[in-house]
Amino acid sequence: VSKPPELPTRIRIGSFFLETLTTGMYEDAFHCIREYVQNAFDAVHDAVQAGIIGAGDGRITLTIGGSTKQATLSVRDNGTGVRSNEAVDRFVSLGASIKQPAHHAGFRGIGRLAGIAYCSTLKFTTKAMGEDAATIFEFDCGKLRGFMAPGAQPRDVSEVVRSSVTVRTEAHRSADHFTEVEMVGLSGSGLTFIEQDKLLPYLSQYSPVDYSEGFEFADRVRALASSFGAPIPVVEIEIRNRRERIPIHKSYRNSYPTSVLNSKSTLRDLQTYTSKEHGWFGWFGLANFPGEITDETVAGLRFRMKNIQIGNEAIIEELGARATPSGSDRRLQRWAVGEIFILNAEVVPNARRDGFEDNQAWRNIQADIEQVAKRIVKCVRGASKTRGKLKTVEAKIASTRAQLAVPQVTKRVAGEVD
Repeated sequence: VSKPPELPTRIRIGSFFLETLTTGMYEDAFHCIREYVQNAFDAVHDAVQAGIIGAGDGRITLTIGGSTKQATLSVRDNGTGVRSNEAVDRFVSLGASIKQPAHHAGFRGIGRLAGIAYCSTLKFTTKAMGEDAATIFEFDCGKLRGFMAPGAQPRDVSEVVRSSVTVRTEAHRSADHFTEVEMVGLSGSGLTFIEQDKLLPYLSQYSPVDYSEGFEFADRVRALASSFGAPIPVVEIEIRNRRERIPIHKSYRNSYPTSVLNSKSTLRDLQTYTSKEHGWFGWFGLANFPGEITDETVAGLRFRMKNIQIGNEAIIEELGARATPSGSDRRLQRWAVGEIFILNAEVVPNARRDGFEDNQAWRNIQADIEQVAKRIVKCVRGASKTRGKLKTVEAKIASTRAQLAVPQVTKRVAGEVD
């Protein structure tokens, strides 16, 4: 019997592997920005834990800049930064993050490559407190994309990275500490990153920011989190566009436009839930439920970990479909707004962060949330039934007035569920 072949000491990973981590990873180009905001948030968290900044002093700034020929978006934080003797290993390694899932939002070490698909140069500048120089990495994105092009000769990933990345240092004040990501020369889908009317709602939906003053139930949600022993982590984020400064807040407010003409869903109270056993708490707004909410940043219950949104309303719609015999009440989940905060460290977001890895901890929470979804359906149908009765009463009043020759006054009631 011949001796079986031995595995090589070094496994070759081809250049096409990079495509999986960039263009193949995210269905929405804006998720690239979420990755950079998430990394910035982790850096701010680490800076607070290390005593470098105060608990409320973290800042993340997204700056729209460059020229019409070479548009740029940068994401800068005042977090810990990375020390010069660690920077090369941290920024050039792939899938080798040292972050801990229990403490950090990101932990796989692949998100930093997301911008390669959307710009000509991806630039990282980082500096730790006490050092006199920043370390700067520049990824030649055009060259990298060439290695991933159909028909290109496969090359080892290490060789590809070495030939496409340059590293240098630049003098800085010793007291500075930050990391800045710059996507220079945005192109294709990347050009939408500088469209303020798209960037702002995206950030308000996914970012770990606070509620606006226009949401009168914000203190109730904060109190719910504190009672659970888990205050909601937030960081100040703003967009800078020339002289304009735009602070980012979640889009929750007291009233929302709906699919029914001239009607709004107006909150009157909150329904709250907690499960210490399974590690989550949440809320949804009790309202008049006149129709499906059309604001895509808040419609349906949203799931959050470290206050960063995971996926979108599709998660609660799927759970709502399971919770009803025919699955037809899936659409009614979009008639409500609310949030589910998951603190159970055994629940893990998947690599795309559009859902969660399947394990027992996540299945336990799904079973809990199915009951919440049923409650939403009951509230929506109850509100519809009340409107139906009101319409019947109004019709009878109108008929009686007609018979008595009294001028008829009618009131439109919108949004009855079929």
